[in-house]
This record gives sequence, structure tokens and C-alpha cells, in this order.
Amino acid sequence: MLVNLLSTCRLEVRVNDRLSAEEALREIDQIGGSVRRSGRWASRWMLVLGIGAVVYWLAMLLGGETLRDIAGWGWLVFVACSVIYVFRQRVFSRAVWRLQWPVAAGFVLTSAAATLFAAFLMPDEPGPLRIPLAVLIAVVAGAPPIWGGWLLRHREVAG
Repeated sequence: MLVNLLSTCRLEVRVNDRLSAEEALREIDQIGGSVRRSGRWASRWMLVLGIGAVVYWLAMLLGGETLRDIAGWGWLVFVACSVIYVFRQRVFSRAVWRLQWPVAAGFVLTSAAATLFAAFLMPDEPGPLRIPLAVLIAVVAGAPPIWGGWLLRHREVAG
């Protein structure tokens, strides 16, 4: 793993250089800090994804047709840009690798549940339950990435 970190960070170590134990530990700490810092982007991206999902679902459930069109196109652009951004990142921390699949699975499940609820159970007429239901669905749909981003943020800061 250390070899991968060294090659990923593009550090060049000459064979003839002799490092003392303290210098080697200092190098390892610097590389570990670099990896932790490189994982912070994932925390911010997950938080933006979760908040964006809440805004998207509120627009889709409570907005007019124009607002729904804008939200739909905006969400498509955000997802396309996110895919490009995520795949351009080069170094991942262990915390990112451990959280990405549970967060992704939770997000897919809550988004599917929100879609099914909006299609079949959401009341069409304005009433006293329409706004609280829409807010609840939007928050539930955005909860997994917000939780993952929050948890990852604290893991990356703590080390």
C-alpha cells in the first residue's frame, strides 16, 4: 500500500538515499496528510449532492411545470459534471472507499422510494398534508449523501 501511495503522490526516492527513522516517519506522516486532504473533496461533494437532492425533490413535488423543467435539466447537468469530477480524482482515502457503497445504495433506494411516492401516493390537490409530505420525502431522499458527507468530513478531519 505504501508503494501505491508513493507512486500516486509522485514521490521519487533514490535507492542510495538513506533516511533516518525520524525522517521516514515524517515522510509517512506527510503522505498520510496528503491522502486525508485528498479525501476531503468527497465529503464536500456528498454534502452538495444531498442538499441538491433535497432542492430537486422540493422543486419537483411543489413547483410548477417550468420549475420542474429547470430542476430536471439542472439535475442532469449536475450529475454529468459530478461524474466527470469524481472520476478525475486520483487519490482516495480508506474512509471514502468504506462509505461510498453504503451511501450510494442508500441514495438509490431513497431516490427510488421518493420517485414511487411522487408517482403514486402524492396528493395532486393542494392540501394541509402536501407540503409536509413533500418536505419529508425531499429530506429522506437527500439524507444518505448528507449523512455520508458529514461522517466523512469528521473522519477526514480527525485523521
